[in-house]
Amino acid sequence: MTVARITMVEYMSEQVADKFEDEYKIVCPEALPEANAHILIRTGPSSGMSVAIYEDEETAERLLEARQRMLDGFPNVFKDHWHMQGEVSLHYINSLTKNAKLG
Repeated sequence: MTVARITMVEYMSEQVADKFEDEYKIVCPEALPEANAHILIRTGPSSGMSVAIYEDEETAERLLEARQRMLDGFPNVFKDHWHMQGEVSLHYINSLTKNAKLG
């Protein structure tokens, strides 16, 4: 069963969040290539959420260590962060946007 890991973050500042997002777009796919998808969402000026989708729970669990190493590479970025994960019950992608470039 497909698994999603949702991470909520509070950044040190809006400027720190801006810089992190630019770097994360490069670092994340390299650090976690086995993920089926990564989505980064700015929920406020200094807060955010990411969603990573994995083929199964075994893959999600196996990549926890790599995820932590990646986050450790961003000192002084987060005031707080936490994650949760669970089975994906719907993963719909609109066929009109499948080939569109997002973000």
